[in-house]
Amino acid sequence: MKLTIKDFESYSTNPSRMQDDDMRHVTSIKKGDVRQLVDTDTGEEIVMQEMDKSNRFVVDKKEFRKVFVDGLPTISNLNSAGLKLLCYILANLAVKRDDVDINMEDCMEYTGYKSRANIYSGLVNLLENHVIYRKVKNGYYININIMYNGNRM
Repeated sequence: MKLTIKDFESYSTNPSRMQDDDMRHVTSIKKGDVRQLVDTDTGEEIVMQEMDKSNRFVVDKKEFRKVFVDGLPTISNLNSAGLKLLCYILANLAVKRDDVDINMEDCMEYTGYKSRANIYSGLVNLLENHVIYRKVKNGYYININIMYNGNRM
């Protein structure tokens, strides 16, 4: 029997919620002015740093990557092999790096492909669509206008 949309449960609130262990509480303290005090009796000078303000906030502990909205039309044009390779690249993209190495055995295990030909097909698709670029030596540069891990600045 073929499933239809109505065969799936509907929810009044989003069932995909953050778990407590996905969050970390962080306190940030902003430094204030530096003050120089002088003890008038002894002449001793004391330098103090004022603590201006503290902020407490929650950050997400789960690992994530940025995929930029401007890159979505390019990603939607990728073929199946290209999409699988893109997922492998995103999973292996180091923080603040614009390049990635493709380990054939790891990539085949990640994508489920049994043949290197499928990996090469995916790489060609990513290169054709300017999602990655060949490096002079081994590896590939990523298009940092499509994806990145961290702050590009």
